[in-house]
Amino acid sequence: MAESTDTGTPRVLRISFEFHVPRTLRKNIHGSRINTALDTLAGRVVGLAESLFPWADRVSVRKEWLYNWTDEWEDIKLPATEDNTPA
Repeated sequence: MAESTDTGTPRVLRISFEFHVPRTLRKNIHGSRINTALDTLAGRVVGLAESLFPWADRVSVRKEWLYNWTDEWEDIKLPATEDNTPA
């Protein structure tokens, strides 16, 4: 197996936005409006990236629309080991 010659540290700047529609809003949001919003928001963020974060060589864009019936987050502390504990 050849050794990697890449000695750099992988670095990623991540920012997330979630736009929540009130549960009581009884308006049908058409797919075309959702896609327009997704494309426009992504385009504007990418447009700002060159001047605000000039070190980046690429941007990964995730576009998602979902019905969020269940969304639970939990941070679970794992037991300390020699591999995950600083010396």
